[in-house]
Amino acid sequence: MMKVLLSLLLSLLLLSCSEKDSKEFRIAVFISGEGRMEKVRGFLDGMKDLGVERVKYQYFKGNNTLSLMRELAQELALNQEDYDLIVVGGSLEAYMVKSASGKLKTPVVILGGTSIKQWKLTKDLGRPSEGITGVDNLNAELMEKRVELFSKMFPHIKKVLVFCNPQFEASKNATRITIRAGKKFGVKVVPVSVRDVKELEYIISHMREDGFKAIIITPCFYTENFLTSYILHYANFYQIPVFCHSPGLVKKGCHVAYGTSGYEQGYQAAHIAYKILRGTPVEFVPFERAYYPRLAVNETALTELGVDYNKEFFTYIDEVVK
Repeated sequence: MMKVLLSLLLSLLLLSCSEKDSKEFRIAVFISGEGRMEKVRGFLDGMKDLGVERVKYQYFKGNNTLSLMRELAQELALNQEDYDLIVVGGSLEAYMVKSASGKLKTPVVILGGTSIKQWKLTKDLGRPSEGITGVDNLNAELMEKRVELFSKMFPHIKKVLVFCNPQFEASKNATRITIRAGKKFGVKVVPVSVRDVKELEYIISHMREDGFKAIIITPCFYTENFLTSYILHYANFYQIPVFCHSPGLVKKGCHVAYGTSGYEQGYQAAHIAYKILRGTPVEFVPFERAYYPRLAVNETALTELGVDYNKEFFTYIDEVVK
């Protein structure tokens, strides 16, 4: 009799697992622009590696336009119950969905966000309070370390520019930290906001005249989606070193970077999403810090730049791109 009961229980468990594994999940993916796609690719690969393959994704791409992003956030808020999960590229997208929803009914996972608490996306990173969780990439907090590394690599450079947008909390927070770090390590940091590519080129082409000899990238959709590729293009042309926040950008021509790549953040976020899809309430799925920030250098781009740097700095480097 006992064997029959055990056999029946095992059959029920197997049937339960089979039904759960065969379910098709519906996931909305909301990103500000193509600059967030590296995170999405990491997320998709992470989901596949976890064995979650029956997923119907619907993409909402803001094309780097705030008005369109607000419209998409409103659409998502109205139809959020059509999805098992909403995945967003960063803190800005999460904030927009939260603001449009009032109260979220569908869990939101951030693929890689910064200034989480400043955006009021939770009261406690360990116990999400707003129906939102995900990966905290620490990009704002890491600005001090970036300035320290910059000062060691380019000890002769004492004035740098950061491009920011005061409309966004992530940009403001990161800029404040960068300015304070500059004072600590003897580097004058001046924030600049630009309206378009033409203005950006003008500033980069004339920055040396005012003694500014480098650019430090701060995290924000504004730079991640729109400015970074233009900054790297003009900076290389005018021989200006650029310190970025993602090692992924080093492969695209940035001279040096410290942080975690968007791909890695998205991959990590997949594990968070997996817990929620398997039934864990979002308030019991804490935010996770991005794993293992690393220092990367593009040796070829640095050599072509023709700018003096501390050769001993290479002892700190985790990854060299040639």
